[in-house]
Amino acid sequence: MKRTGILLVVALSLAVVVTIAWLIVYLFYPHLINKPVLSKPKPLALELHYDYQHWNQKAWEQLQFVDNTPLTADIPLIAAVKPRPPIGINVNELHHEDASFPFVDLFRQADPFQNNVLELPNTEKVEYNEFGWPLRLNGDVAGTKFLGKMPPDAVPVGDFTVLYDGKGTLEYGHGVERMQRQRGRERIRLHPDASGELNASLLITSMDETDPIRNIRILMPGGICQNNPYQWVAQASECSSGVPYLAFERYYQSIVFNPEYLNFLKDFSTIRFMPMSGITRNPESHWRERPQLQEATWGGTYGQRGAPLEIMVMLANRMQVDAWFNLPHAADDDYVRRYATYVRDHLSPHLRVYVEYTNEVWNTAFSHSEYTQKKGIEAGYSINSVEAGYQYYIQRASEVFAIWEEVFGGRERLTRVIGGWDTRADISRKLLGLYGGYQYADVLAIAPYFGGNTKGFRESETVDDILRLTAEEDSFRSLPQVLHHVKEQVAVAHQYGVDLIAYEGGQGLVDWVTREADQHPNPLFFAANRDPRMGELYTQFLEGWRDAGGGLLMIFSSPRTCQWFGCWGIKEHIRQPLETAHKYRSILNFIAQNPYWQSQPVQVPATLPEAQPVAITPSARRERAPEEPVIVFRPARDPERYFFLENPQTLDNLLLGDTWEKRNLFGKWQAKWDKQFLYLTVRVYDANIVHDSERPEDDDSVEVYIDADNSRLPAYDGINDFRMLFAWGREQVILDSKSPQFISPDLKFDFVRNEDGYTLNALIPWRMLGVSVDVKHRLGIDIQVNDDDDGGSRDRKVSWIAREDKAINDPRLLGVVLISGR
Repeated sequence: MKRTGILLVVALSLAVVVTIAWLIVYLFYPHLINKPVLSKPKPLALELHYDYQHWNQKAWEQLQFVDNTPLTADIPLIAAVKPRPPIGINVNELHHEDASFPFVDLFRQADPFQNNVLELPNTEKVEYNEFGWPLRLNGDVAGTKFLGKMPPDAVPVGDFTVLYDGKGTLEYGHGVERMQRQRGRERIRLHPDASGELNASLLITSMDETDPIRNIRILMPGGICQNNPYQWVAQASECSSGVPYLAFERYYQSIVFNPEYLNFLKDFSTIRFMPMSGITRNPESHWRERPQLQEATWGGTYGQRGAPLEIMVMLANRMQVDAWFNLPHAADDDYVRRYATYVRDHLSPHLRVYVEYTNEVWNTAFSHSEYTQKKGIEAGYSINSVEAGYQYYIQRASEVFAIWEEVFGGRERLTRVIGGWDTRADISRKLLGLYGGYQYADVLAIAPYFGGNTKGFRESETVDDILRLTAEEDSFRSLPQVLHHVKEQVAVAHQYGVDLIAYEGGQGLVDWVTREADQHPNPLFFAANRDPRMGELYTQFLEGWRDAGGGLLMIFSSPRTCQWFGCWGIKEHIRQPLETAHKYRSILNFIAQNPYWQSQPVQVPATLPEAQPVAITPSARRERAPEEPVIVFRPARDPERYFFLENPQTLDNLLLGDTWEKRNLFGKWQAKWDKQFLYLTVRVYDANIVHDSERPEDDDSVEVYIDADNSRLPAYDGINDFRMLFAWGREQVILDSKSPQFISPDLKFDFVRNEDGYTLNALIPWRMLGVSVDVKHRLGIDIQVNDDDDGGSRDRKVSWIAREDKAINDPRLLGVVLISGR
């Protein structure tokens, strides 16, 4: 009995001690415990029903107060092992689906609230400040997504800390479970959904308008040991004795970058910031329009996202690597000068700076290609929009380089980059020679991507088929073919006294016609990227580039998940084990085995070809047999993209007019199809739009010529040969007298006024054209645009295919188009 009493006293004493300890932790260290669950994970279908809540000050005051003031600490700069071969890396766009996780604060890569990426029903009345934070909900809600389509092991295990300033109510959606709620601080846990992926969203459902919610931070669990910013640790006990543990939730302002991200970057010699900077399809031109630190998020879609320059310079300094910056295509001189000045004043002085004006001007899928073409045409460089764009690119690049040289007081730290097309050495000759780029640049940069046999890939049935086509000599864009083009480009670069480097490079297995990850051949592409043999191809690629005489090679890209638009990441997420990341492992092995391979600048020849004057000539196209298709029309599958210009054709043949020094006109067009309609889009760049004439062709207008059955007769047959005229300011299409005089009520069109011209979108029924179409059907077509700048008769006319203004009488002059099923 006495022994039992002693045990009872001991048990009670222990219970008292445990209770007191728990109370101390609860009162003074609340962030170390998990409170009862306040909200369960909600699927997307439920999150769409979040309702506005009136602000409840009393309920807010009942929440426990915690001090969220961040602490600061010195983060050491640990230089990577030297020497390193010239292998660099492109860092990703900021987006909620970015698997590289650059920051310890996940909210940095969230979409802006204004985008309503969650498609919430009640968001229209929300008012925002200049940085994207909600000021007033006005009975609506504001929501965004900060994580999407992510493997569960892509982020650390544990509870994430949500911090915010102001007063209000946060709710969560997708696989987010709230574990604890306090004033300005919450704890959440992420769970995979039914698909096995992590998706996470956040909503503001009420707030005090005098102190609105702002400065949201979603911080990863864990932290770093102060002496090693490259390694994530879960808790203080993992740090050596005497080494401070810096928890993300307290030291996030000093740490900034995810240590696993830094660990990934440490082996590369250079970082190219083009994707992270958000310049793609971004029209910003003034310094005030740049991405800024105060913005609610840095993620989003084209034209919105972008890391501030301060963050990119900080990352280069933290890693002690050279930095490659791309300037936006429309940036004015003041923007360029301020950008260069900040880099000069804040980037470590021993680091090299690569300077590139915009990105891929040759790629017509990008708006910056259209911009350079438009500016070149305005300057009167050529009647060929493509050639005009190339010359404007060199002209503006030379101006950008000159500003950087002035700011830096010379070129010692600068490498000036001119970008070319990997398989088009002829374009490189034009950029460097014909248009004089060699006079301003230090390097020619290309993007050698291997694996582009789209037709063969679509016919493939196994991963073996994909890899075979990627490696075979006679397969389009195979590795051997790409390396052959590299040798051609090296020769061109050396001819003009510059080095050849790569702004991007790697495998390029993608089918741009697909829209879903499970569409053929995407599953085969993903499997090929995960196959050890892909690692072997990367080794051959790197060795071939080195042996061909290539210099700095910027791998594309940082970790990304595999999606329908490609499997570009050399890891599929930042935490993917090395043993399954075959591309990444091969790159690291190459770096380790080639420590002393250094890119040597080419010796400038004693005499260089002189830059030649620009020839004002019509666009050159390969001569084709009359029946040979010039282009294909692809299926219109997505209603939201019926009129989206994905791979447009240019309108750059001058048929009428000769005042090219004042020309303000050019355009692009594209068409898609289904069994009912032809979906036509014509984008015209024209500063002056006029509607004042009796004859519609004397005003700004679009002429559409169609030989619907491709009969190619010497005259219009009156059955299914058409000349349609869509004129600005007129509500009905006008048919030429030689066309069948029937306008279907299903024919719809509209003109949209743009800042720099207009767009015609037309829905033309096949029934009106007198044909039924299917895959492999052929038709003749041409698009021509009339321009009137000053009233009266038209001033000029441009076309897609015709070289003379005779298609109005002869449908044989139309270009042949093949209806494609892919």
